[in-house]
Amino acid sequence: MAKTALVISGGGSKGAFAVGALSFIHQNVKAIDQFDLYCGTSTGSLIVPLAALGELALLKQIYTTTKQTDVLIMGGIANLIGNVSLHDATPLKRLIETHLTDSRFTNLKASTKPVFLATVCLQTERLVYFTMQAANATLDYDTERILNVVDLRRAMLASACQPVFMQPVEWRPGAVPVRQFVDGGLHELTPLQAAIDHGAEKIIAITNSPVQTPADNRLINKATAMLDRTIDLFSEDVSNNDYRLANFYQQTTTYLQRVRAQLRAQGVSSAVIEQAFGQADNPVAGTALTEIIQIRPETKLLEGGPGGLTFNPPAMQQMFDKGIEQAKKVFASLPQPVGPV
Repeated sequence: MAKTALVISGGGSKGAFAVGALSFIHQNVKAIDQFDLYCGTSTGSLIVPLAALGELALLKQIYTTTKQTDVLIMGGIANLIGNVSLHDATPLKRLIETHLTDSRFTNLKASTKPVFLATVCLQTERLVYFTMQAANATLDYDTERILNVVDLRRAMLASACQPVFMQPVEWRPGAVPVRQFVDGGLHELTPLQAAIDHGAEKIIAITNSPVQTPADNRLINKATAMLDRTIDLFSEDVSNNDYRLANFYQQTTTYLQRVRAQLRAQGVSSAVIEQAFGQADNPVAGTALTEIIQIRPETKLLEGGPGGLTFNPPAMQQMFDKGIEQAKKVFASLPQPVGPV
């Protein structure tokens, strides 16, 4: 049976845009707890476990009412002298513990839905997916198994902790060798690779940033403005590379399907076709991806502030509304009318 994946990028408070898009999808396209795979990075890792449980009302509450003090204890530049981060993410840890309850974890585990949360290990510099199910590592990433509710909370927090701004998360405190994890967006802002590798034929991907931020011709003469622009540049480059590889898989798979169909129409046996395309060095062997539906804001979500670290309820409501409108526009533009996927 064809698999459909839900993939949500990082973006901090800009995750309100993703939740708005999910609201439209849930009401018009597909119930958010009916996807076959769930993949998230950073704020996306906070969203997808609850999406897999169908907790749309809770997600809307979190992403339209959360205040700055609910997420971070804001620090000053002096914190970088004797501490590991500029801000303290302890409030975010408590927020995750409040909403990712024991019963929700039990229900998520019982659902057996594959959930992948992207992080980066500071010691190995590798992309690491935390997952509810056993999954093999590849040349491109490692995997860690989530065994209990504490593991899931810790993985969600790690994926959301932007390095320097927020403290890294130690996976097994006291273990040797030490392993600390941070925001997976350093390697993969929109975590498409896990969805592709685990058989997704269709992906609905929500990225909380535009394809490209337009030119800003003002003179940059403050470090804060320089940092804001640098974050934009880095995030866009990582995200566009995520899509570049995924689009290659999608285009190649679709092309090879057409070639197979033409060969069959000309009388070539299925056995010969599969032998030809089943060579060990086929770079897309086992890949089923034929469609990627991208939902991205048309312009930068200024309401979220630099790095999405501004949590202001009225501004988050605006981003939520933008997510609804953009999802509506994207699905209206598809060749086929909106319907179950």
